[in-house]
Amino acid sequence: MNSRARTPFIISVSVILGVIIGYFLIPSGGSGNSVLKGGKMEYVLSLIDAQYVDKVDIDSLEDVAIRSFLADLDPHSVYMTAEEIKKENEALQGNFDGIGIQFRIIEDTIVVVQTINPGPSQKAGIMAGDRIIKVNEKNVTGKEITNEKVFKLLRGKSGTKVSVSVKRSGIDKPINYSLTRAAIPIHSVDYAGLISENTAYIKLSQFSANSYDEVHSALVKLKKQGAKQLLFDLRGNGGGYLDQAVKIADEFLAKDELIVFTNGRYRGRNDYFATSEGVFEEGKIIVLIDEIAASASEIVAGALQDNDRGMIIGRRTFGKGLVQEQKTLPDGSALRLTVSRYYTPSGRCIQRPYISGDPEKYYTDFIERYANMEKHTDTISHADSLKYKTKKGRIVYGGGGIEPDVELPYYVYKKSDYYSTLLKKGLIYKFCFDHIDRNRKAFKQYKDGSDFLNRFSVSENLLQEMLSFATEQKVEKENLSDAESSEIKQLMKSYIAQNLYGDEYFYPLFLLVDEDVQKALPYFKKQ
Repeated sequence: MNSRARTPFIISVSVILGVIIGYFLIPSGGSGNSVLKGGKMEYVLSLIDAQYVDKVDIDSLEDVAIRSFLADLDPHSVYMTAEEIKKENEALQGNFDGIGIQFRIIEDTIVVVQTINPGPSQKAGIMAGDRIIKVNEKNVTGKEITNEKVFKLLRGKSGTKVSVSVKRSGIDKPINYSLTRAAIPIHSVDYAGLISENTAYIKLSQFSANSYDEVHSALVKLKKQGAKQLLFDLRGNGGGYLDQAVKIADEFLAKDELIVFTNGRYRGRNDYFATSEGVFEEGKIIVLIDEIAASASEIVAGALQDNDRGMIIGRRTFGKGLVQEQKTLPDGSALRLTVSRYYTPSGRCIQRPYISGDPEKYYTDFIERYANMEKHTDTISHADSLKYKTKKGRIVYGGGGIEPDVELPYYVYKKSDYYSTLLKKGLIYKFCFDHIDRNRKAFKQYKDGSDFLNRFSVSENLLQEMLSFATEQKVEKENLSDAESSEIKQLMKSYIAQNLYGDEYFYPLFLLVDEDVQKALPYFKKQ
């Protein structure tokens, strides 16, 4: 239900890191025994409950205590409340219950970006651009409205009802809808399509419960359309389920090739091998990675790299080589406890270093890495002990993420300072969204997305309007090169297409100005 509007040049480090922390690899399990059973912890809490001078919430104290001692283990062993677990599971299980909209909060108002198909809102007739002003007869506009509050209002158990009032451009009176919440699908494949006669592109955003099925279906369809080589985009993919990573890697590897193995103090070693079921074992493949790609993404990239299957291109991955298992507690909360490490086929554990008891430094180092990328100095030293060999004898390294076969600089910093500022502040996207919102009637001349792609172009006047908007947002105007102006126009068209017609029409345009993609494509000829 949250807006899928992409501002691909903006890094929201805090959000990204939160996602990475939350992802786990082994599905839920555990004994259900209380972590506080017996010992000093229970005694101290009972003493506080019985004799402390003021009334205290023992449950809250338990939560604090658990989080405190988990922090002394590793950065990925975490405690989560029942509500936090519910939210995370919604994303990984592939659906949530709600009304089926993508939205943004603009000027203290909930604005519908798209309705989700299938979903209650689409069936009822709610449209992109509608402003939600009431939910269950209560006003939902103003500075207090947040994404979190919108989720609480609109999400709910499937089959329950919610009333929504919307203000629609050109209609004086609000329109009232009575909606019945339903299961809303969450797709992990953002886009799959041909970007040339024989080159396919798949963008995978996470490894959820349905990811393998989505990737498999996409591969089958693309092969029928003539795809002989694949650009598999794992940039920004923070991970997910281990079994999904194994199944997806199996699509590209021959029978009995090792995909990954895990090893833990109590778990021992567990090997995962490819089967004969892969549908893309022969075609050329390039995997795009970046500094956010973690966990399950690193399993796939590491498996293909160590088996000398295709090429890995981009920037060094996050470096999460610890495997968590979820242990459910009696009150519905859970521990995600690190139980083993995973290793690529060559034997690499690519978990980057951390200091037990100092998770803050772990993520501070990550943030500093962005600063280094701005200076084009994202480097890592290699000890001989971290040297490994692929199946064909190529040297690869452990100890800090998957290093690509071909490294690409963080391209936003290669632009002029002015262009980079427009990108990093998300001003190009915001202008395009606002422009659509003001001119929806004008865009009705295009009968569908294909008609839009064929006939619409960003004029010089519209470009100047966007630059004037940026000036209003306190970005001092500077001259753009002809190449930058042309690129911004293409980017604007892609954002407009996305908001009007969805990702199916966004990606074919956006990929033309995605520098990572354009730099990677020539390497198909070197395989």
